[in-house]
Amino acid sequence: MKSEIVSSKRQRALGRKAGVAILAASLGLTSCAALPDRLEGTNYAADSPPFVATTLDPLEPDPALPERADLIHRVLLVGDAGVPRESEPVLEAVGTWGNAHPDQTTVLYLGDNLYPSGLEDDDRERGEAVLRSQLEASTASKIFLPGNHDWGFPHQGPDRVIEQQLFVEAAGAAFLPRDGCPGPVHHELVPADPTGARGLGLILIDIDPWFVAPEERADCPDAATPQQLADQLAALLAQHADQALIVAAHHPLRTGGPHGGFTRGWLGDAVTGLIFWMYGSLQDAYEEGYRKIMLPIEGALASFPPLLFAAGHDHNLQILEGGRHARYQVVSGAGATERVRGGHVTDIEGTLFAHGHPGFMALDIIQTRDGRRAQLLVIETGKPLPVLAIDLGAP
Repeated sequence: MKSEIVSSKRQRALGRKAGVAILAASLGLTSCAALPDRLEGTNYAADSPPFVATTLDPLEPDPALPERADLIHRVLLVGDAGVPRESEPVLEAVGTWGNAHPDQTTVLYLGDNLYPSGLEDDDRERGEAVLRSQLEASTASKIFLPGNHDWGFPHQGPDRVIEQQLFVEAAGAAFLPRDGCPGPVHHELVPADPTGARGLGLILIDIDPWFVAPEERADCPDAATPQQLADQLAALLAQHADQALIVAAHHPLRTGGPHGGFTRGWLGDAVTGLIFWMYGSLQDAYEEGYRKIMLPIEGALASFPPLLFAAGHDHNLQILEGGRHARYQVVSGAGATERVRGGHVTDIEGTLFAHGHPGFMALDIIQTRDGRRAQLLVIETGKPLPVLAIDLGAP
């Protein structure tokens, strides 16, 4: 057994060396394999100020935050946290914000919970430690949503993502959608008030199954196609109209980051150009296959727009106008400091905030004299108060 493990390690090392050699030999080819529709614009990196739209009228953050007496419920939106430092500043901030009111807080991990390739049998100890760091970051309730790296790289069948599901559920957290299926799954956080005040709920989806070969997909007869998923999503949005809803997925509808066509830096563009050349997809938002999956989902969202459409995938923080699909769209994929190097985010049409800085978003539902209100907060590491707070109105 030991010799088999050593042999396997040697094979992986040789594979990595071969990959480097192929990359070095192919840098000239990546210009030919360059991805279309590159975004042009300013890179709002961590060492520069964020982009903030002039149309925004931000709130003055309460100096008592993260504690607040008027809180009904808080949702922390933390994406792409799957490669934490030994002492990860983002997870430390999750603890600060989650433990302020743990009984009224839900931490939603937006996928890519474990880099580079999900919970692998021959890397199990490290993988479990990474997941445990997220599970133990806060005493609040936790929900894990799968991302593309949780499915393995390149994409594999559902076995690996189900292994992560079993580990997370054994630790007392939720993993949704389950069993390698796309969802949608509704999860109530706050019931509607008898006085008529709306509650709060999540609807979770995962488009990763459609990046897997058809013969390797899980048996999910109720959502075997994106259109079937969209039909169920529309039904859930209508059914839970008495709740303010966050529709959450790992993959965004729109983004001003690399997955929307912005640069990853010259080396990152070279590497991803090679990956695109080899596999035909980076799961970027402008790819034809990606758009075919998202179009029916966008149609469902437009029928009953939720309060937020929240995603990760890009390693930055963005708030965008929701258009027909939500009141606001959020990209919150800056959950691991190591993955936010260089920033790599710009403003696109409808951008309200953009910053390539480690951190996450928080949605606070609060009680005021005039009824319930929703506030969206941008929380960045190293800063005790939100760098941006905006009022979303009545939820």
